[in-house]
Amino acid sequence: MNKEKLETITGAVPVLVMPFDNDGIIDEVSLHHQIDFCLAAGAKGIAFGIGSESDMLTDAERIQVWTLAAKHIDGQRPLVAATSHASREGTIALTCLAGECGVDCAMVNPQPFQREKLVRLFCDLSQRVELPLMIQDVGQNASVDVLVQAAQQAGRVVALKIESPDAPDKIGQVVAELQARKLTAVGRQITVLGGANGNHLPEELGRGSVGTIPFPAIIDAYQMVCNCFQTGNTAGGQEIYLQCIVPLLRAAAAGGGGNRSIWMHKAILQRAGILRTAYCRMDIAPVPDWIMKNVWQHLAEADLLISRRLT
Repeated sequence: MNKEKLETITGAVPVLVMPFDNDGIIDEVSLHHQIDFCLAAGAKGIAFGIGSESDMLTDAERIQVWTLAAKHIDGQRPLVAATSHASREGTIALTCLAGECGVDCAMVNPQPFQREKLVRLFCDLSQRVELPLMIQDVGQNASVDVLVQAAQQAGRVVALKIESPDAPDKIGQVVAELQARKLTAVGRQITVLGGANGNHLPEELGRGSVGTIPFPAIIDAYQMVCNCFQTGNTAGGQEIYLQCIVPLLRAAAAGGGGNRSIWMHKAILQRAGILRTAYCRMDIAPVPDWIMKNVWQHLAEADLLISRRLT
């Protein structure tokens, strides 16, 4: 995909879970299968992020999976990769590396940089790296003013992923500010998406988000909700959200929340024959059997691609 003509990032863009064999080695065949499954389910892009255990990979492994994914997707959808590092220099280096591997957009969590340092980080990236950028706002990284200022001044910012605790309200404020300053973004269309696995997806879409970046197993459900809101069918979107997505969110929360979702989605994809194992490099305890029993029952009754793979 031409980096100067990146397809606008909208809709449901799954964060892949990283497939490993039982020895913790990256399983390329399972990665291919997962990408194919997500594309077949209607994903509007493919992403590597925190949920991909990116921080647990070596640089050589990042090169391996980013290159493999870029070649396999072959321009069908935008490929987004998290390139954050504790240092400015490390973030620039990882973002350059992502571009060399064929990634279409770098998702950067600016922590620990704040205020003017955050703005300067994205300006530096825009000057040093020929790659579109997504600002990832996790856990109140920055105020609305700072986020909009970074989007304005850094010419390669094309999207913001907002997943702070007050995400729906913040999304509405950011969207309003971007629209008010549209003359400063001539030639660019900056989109705003939600995250946090879609915990507040209807509210985010109602406040101006154009998509979400969740885990992959039920990505078609997320896309259906996005489609409904895009066409003004908010009631239909709410119904799909409550029927298809909320039961899985509740199961993850009942299982302990946090990184347990990574294991749960790996277990679902393994049972569907997409991944060979549910091995995690993070120290994640499996979700209790009684919760997974509820998950299997829910998916058996849902009209989703993963449901048909589980039968």
